[in-house]
Amino acid sequence: MPIDPNQVTWDEAKTPSAAPKIDIGSVQWDAPAASQQAINPATPDTTRSLGSTHPATTPPQDNPSRGFGPELARQVGLTARYGMEGLGQAAEIITEPVRNLVTGPAMRAMGLPEGKPMGKTMEGVADTMGLPRPEGDTERVVGEAARFMAGGAGMAGAAGKVAQAVRPGPLQAAAQLLAAAPGVQVAGAAGAGAATGLSREAGGSEGMQMAAGLAGSLVGGVAGNRMAQVAQGGAGLASRLAPGGAQALEQQLEQALGRAGVNWQDVPEGIRQSLRAQASQAMGQGDGLDAGALSRLADFERVGATPTRGTLTLDPVQITREQNLARMGANATDSGLHGLARIQNENNSALIASMNRLGAGAADDATTVGERAMGALQRGLDADKAGIDALYSQARDSAGRSFALDGRTFTTQASKLLDDALVGGALPPAVSQHLNRIAQGEVPFTVDYAEQLKTAMGKLQRATGDGQTRMALGLVRQALDDTPLMELGQAGPAAGARAIGGSQAYAGGVELGEQAREAFNRARLANADMMRRVERIPGLKAVYEGKAAPDDFVQQYVISRSAKALQTADLAAELRRSDPQALEAVRGSIAAHLKTAAIGAAADETGKFSASGYNRALMALGSRKLSQFFDKDEIAQIRAVGRVAQYTTVKRRAINEPLTMQ
Repeated sequence: MPIDPNQVTWDEAKTPSAAPKIDIGSVQWDAPAASQQAINPATPDTTRSLGSTHPATTPPQDNPSRGFGPELARQVGLTARYGMEGLGQAAEIITEPVRNLVTGPAMRAMGLPEGKPMGKTMEGVADTMGLPRPEGDTERVVGEAARFMAGGAGMAGAAGKVAQAVRPGPLQAAAQLLAAAPGVQVAGAAGAGAATGLSREAGGSEGMQMAAGLAGSLVGGVAGNRMAQVAQGGAGLASRLAPGGAQALEQQLEQALGRAGVNWQDVPEGIRQSLRAQASQAMGQGDGLDAGALSRLADFERVGATPTRGTLTLDPVQITREQNLARMGANATDSGLHGLARIQNENNSALIASMNRLGAGAADDATTVGERAMGALQRGLDADKAGIDALYSQARDSAGRSFALDGRTFTTQASKLLDDALVGGALPPAVSQHLNRIAQGEVPFTVDYAEQLKTAMGKLQRATGDGQTRMALGLVRQALDDTPLMELGQAGPAAGARAIGGSQAYAGGVELGEQAREAFNRARLANADMMRRVERIPGLKAVYEGKAAPDDFVQQYVISRSAKALQTADLAAELRRSDPQALEAVRGSIAAHLKTAAIGAAADETGKFSASGYNRALMALGSRKLSQFFDKDEIAQIRAVGRVAQYTTVKRRAINEPLTMQ
């Protein structure tokens, strides 16, 4: 109801009694305390810092003493306040853009007060609930850390829910990134909050508080990650120390690599030890063994390169992220951001160094290698020829080389074989003349004469490309080999077998003649073996005929696609027999060929390894050629270089594009 002011009775003010007067001259003043002479009027408690949600207050000089129960209740209340305010601050990532761009302008247009930030709102709710406020420096710093922790945990949890709810795509990838390693995120948030609070309490500016918060987040994240690794490592160690743990780990590694096509027993022991350690760590963290990732890790170990998460998993999103970060880090002025770019460069150098270890680094030029290979083959041929000449000399010096053969039997059998095969007209005229002279007794048809005739027919047979002529010569040779020796006194016009160095005719049987013929056969077989090798190996034939050129010898007779694997295998055997050092030179030339296919004519320090160029050259060589010049471990390294080059040169791509290699 309304109040009538005219009817209100007001009490009369009482006049206070006069205050006693103070004689200033008789007052004694205490001297100021030393501790009060250096008080900074701008103390941290009266300033406001960046990121703080609390108004500047002046704390009491001494906290009131409380019992255990009240203090415990207070700390529980502070924890609840920090959690509410931290979640509110984390929510501002979403609510503040809406408040500043949508609701704020709308409220101002209607003349209404704007809403508060979510952090402030939660602070008011905490005040309404009667939750205690922090007192003193320590509680404020702890509170800042707790708010950051609550905000970080809430953000990670919300991101995980979003990642599960949305479809695969950029949004899900971003949510998964925000939800990754929540424990490390919370530790980083705690470090950031504590560092920010300490900087504020020490009177730091807003920029100093931001820098301190960033440094604190890094330290906290590293510490959290290290704690997680220690805990996981302890679990892994316990499992490895359990009975049969090492054997079980070995079996799982063997099975996992076997699924990827890698024989565990073929992996060098040094690499196996590294894989055991990596696998043990992964299993200690509760992860399974990915066969593909293990196989790729083994390749990196062989080459001596450094894998990244993207190069091991071949996850296109991770690969794209790493390459983007490497490019941005390389363009940054902060050397601490150059890590990924350095790894890429070091891996490129590791690929080149791996080929150098296989011989490419010390390989001579093509002409020098060709000259060494041709020289080794020629020395082998010369040694073969010397052995053949020695056998022929022994046969010619034998006592039985003058024994006569049955000329009539030979010519009759030769004519019959030629007529039966209808190739009599294909016999070279020179050989026909010899047959006629033997039949007529015009020449001494001895073991020595027969061997000379065989040599002449062999040359004609190798020189002709006519099939009938070759067949006719072969039939005459067959008849000559089957012709019997004649004892002393049975020979016709060719009679007169005598012992070498004596004037008396040999009075025994045909043994000496047979020995002489066998000696000639040994010499002839040795020569035939050499000529078969010459005909079978194009590179050896070119050297034998003097047609080989050193500048392209290895390219033409080893590396080229036209050089068949069987031919290069025989050529490698010849080099190994004649001069193993020449084989090493050719081996180095092959490695240099692969290296050149990868980096061209560039120097090792500036060359960029091309996975596609290297693997094309490797595919052209083929496994069989490689096995002729390299051992099993070296071939494994050569192939690992090609695979690692692919892993480390995958192009950045959009989500729906296929992976491609550079």
